[in-house]
Amino acid sequence: MISSITQFLPSSLFSWVVLSLVVFGIGWLLIKIGLYKGVILDVDQLHQATRKGVGKPLPEAFDIINRELERLYPGFIIPKTGRRWILFNGGGAMGQMTVLHASLTEYLIFYGSPLYSQGHSGRYLMDVYDFMIQGTTKTYHAGDLVSRTYKAGEYSFLEHLNAKGYCCDSDSWMLEYGRGVIPLALPYFLCASVFVTFDIIPWLTACFNVGKTVVWNLLFKRKI
Repeated sequence: MISSITQFLPSSLFSWVVLSLVVFGIGWLLIKIGLYKGVILDVDQLHQATRKGVGKPLPEAFDIINRELERLYPGFIIPKTGRRWILFNGGGAMGQMTVLHASLTEYLIFYGSPLYSQGHSGRYLMDVYDFMIQGTTKTYHAGDLVSRTYKAGEYSFLEHLNAKGYCCDSDSWMLEYGRGVIPLALPYFLCASVFVTFDIIPWLTACFNVGKTVVWNLLFKRKI
């Protein structure tokens, strides 16, 4: 079976496919054996923190949520003064994000757009939670004939190894939380930046901002 596949794939491409499958398998195994018991962010607390900003003007909502998260997780949340927005393209959708926390096993961002957007969620080795602050998002999975709607104060959940279609109404913003093998999500962002928009600057900026936060948490917080 393997030999028949290699006849149609260049050796370099086949090597990348095999390497990707191996890395994917190792990541899945790490999740199953519970390597990430060191995660610190709690889904219920994140949801309650987000709800404190619902109904407020957007800048005020961001500040309220940011302060609440700093109170709940002192030393692990980037303060308002360090907030930097980055354009994001992935899965056909475009928005902008700012990083609040990043480690090898968790990330937390504000994400959204003043314009309508829709696309593919991506398929990851991590769970993703989207806590709606303002606006509405709709999602569907393969086989769904009717979408599910999430409004401000609610949240959607994407389990690892799954994917979905989604759309966000204009002026929709959320607090997004990912838990799992975070570095393997970077190609999702990279491919759109390199092959679709030909704009590598947002990806490099995101890598720098996320990278320095990951290193800080590793070296000074002993947080993976």
